[in-house]
Amino acid sequence: MKYDMEKIKQRIDELFDEAVAFRRELHMHPELSEKEEETAKKIHQHLADLGITYQPNVAGHGVIATVYGKNRQHAVGIRADIDALPITEAVDVDFASKNPGVMHACGHDMHTAIMLYTARILNEMRDELPGSVKFFFQPSEETIGGAEQMIKEGALKNPDVNSVIGLHVETTVPAGSIEFVLGPMNAASTEFYVTVYGQSCHGASPFKGVDPLLPACAMVSNIQSIVTRRIDPTEAALVTIGQFHSGTKNNIIPAETRFSGIIRVLDMKNRYFIKEELERICKQTAASFGAECKVEFVDSYPSLTNDTQLTEWVKESAEEALGKDKIRIRTRASLGADDFSYFCHDSRALYYNLGTARDGEEITAPIHNENFNPDEEAIRTGILSEITAVLRILEEESKDW
Repeated sequence: MKYDMEKIKQRIDELFDEAVAFRRELHMHPELSEKEEETAKKIHQHLADLGITYQPNVAGHGVIATVYGKNRQHAVGIRADIDALPITEAVDVDFASKNPGVMHACGHDMHTAIMLYTARILNEMRDELPGSVKFFFQPSEETIGGAEQMIKEGALKNPDVNSVIGLHVETTVPAGSIEFVLGPMNAASTEFYVTVYGQSCHGASPFKGVDPLLPACAMVSNIQSIVTRRIDPTEAALVTIGQFHSGTKNNIIPAETRFSGIIRVLDMKNRYFIKEELERICKQTAASFGAECKVEFVDSYPSLTNDTQLTEWVKESAEEALGKDKIRIRTRASLGADDFSYFCHDSRALYYNLGTARDGEEITAPIHNENFNPDEEAIRTGILSEITAVLRILEEESKDW
């Protein structure tokens, strides 16, 4: 890589305290998905002060910033999510959340601070960049999937983006290290809602009605056979029943029973197959009890699979900048979901994990936990990894422009 890495590292060190302060400012004032108005304003102000062109109000409160390099038609994209979670913080720090019941418990404040200061340094290097860089400050990751909405509103156009990278904090990896997941990383998910219709009657005379509870219970059991008997056991798939509701009183056979859950798969073809099988099982089971049922599906995020070429480029740049001992490789995917996956389906993309565990800490609270308290040293590593990744991707892609 032709860039002066020592100079870049020195600049990161100079700006580190500012980046930490910005992260803490966001942490003290977290905002839920679709309500990130003040967060966006803070981002606007910093971008304006830096003279970086930006577009506000994308997909709600999202922001797209662009640093223009020598080629203004082609760009690499970086994404950071900006929303918080409905969690009451339990961490005893001076910069704890001041918004009751809301907390940056998933590290999105760190993601945002890292990307903002990545943008700052790349903007200072803009005359050296062979292409441009677009920064997606994305809302609503925790709810409606703001990534999809940003893409629909043209995030990958003008300048055109062929590759997108992003990072996520990871409490099982020590601060100072990053982790790459080869190939599939996160699952596609689909929520489902089943309503079983019977005929209400007195509990003393069940033969006068149709009890929807019995077929619903059978459905819950039978649905599990899809994964255990209908899916290749070497492929990851999961069906979870999370809610079950039936009846209003002990001596009444109810008129309906409702339950709902979520499907998770790594291979998109299994999403379609499980949906078909689940509906078939529910309707046939209901009919066998003399009941009826309705099955509804709500597809959530698609699967997240990392691009092999991007992984190779970014891994090599990270090894050069951080040292091979700071790079981890994981081959096992997670069945959790993340809407960064939309970038994987509309461009080639790479998502990697940023270590946030403190040195010597035996137990680190996981994300989505009221005690989540990442090591802020990870901000330094995050900025460096994003900068070196962008420089390498621009270098490679510019060969085809």
